Amino acid sequence: MAGKYSKLRGIIPTFVEEESYQSRVNEEKLKIVGDASNVEAANVTRLASLFAASKQIKDSLEEKISFINLQLEALSQLLVEALEDQEIQKVELSSGALVFLQDTPYPQVKDKELVLAWIKKNRMTQLLGVNYQTLKGLTNELLVAGKKLPDGVEVFLKTQARVRGAGKNGDE
Repeated sequence: MAGKYSKLRGIIPTFVEEESYQSRVNEEKLKIVGDASNVEAANVTRLASLFAASKQIKDSLEEKISFINLQLEALSQLLVEALEDQEIQKVELSSGALVFLQDTPYPQVKDKELVLAWIKKNRMTQLLGVNYQTLKGLTNELLVAGKKLPDGVEVFLKTQARVRGAGKNGDE
């Protein structure tokens, strides 16, 4: 199943993982396929099945993490209410763990034009940048259209396996 960027393989430089991460990936590849001379001979169906099964485990764990994050937020809100009601800032547990209140500001732009004017007035133009997702979307559109990329932008193509519609044991 060729994707819209498949035609760019061999044209755009291949994405290269950070060296220490790629080293760990290479170790894992050897565990999966055996010695290095056997990498090309690996059974594609077996690898695809292992890939689908691992993806299913990851999805399951992410679901659990999502639920745990929900629980943590509920507990945090309950603790904030209880600690504020009792006018205390922290609780030390018998395990030695310390549960405490921490305040963290989260700014939100309400008027983009006013913020931009303030940045320019205060000579902080280094704050003006392009959001990564916006640049990625623009770059993808230009690549598909065969147009020139913005100056200063370099693109690498990362080809990855994906799975869709896997059953319980990773088979379709």
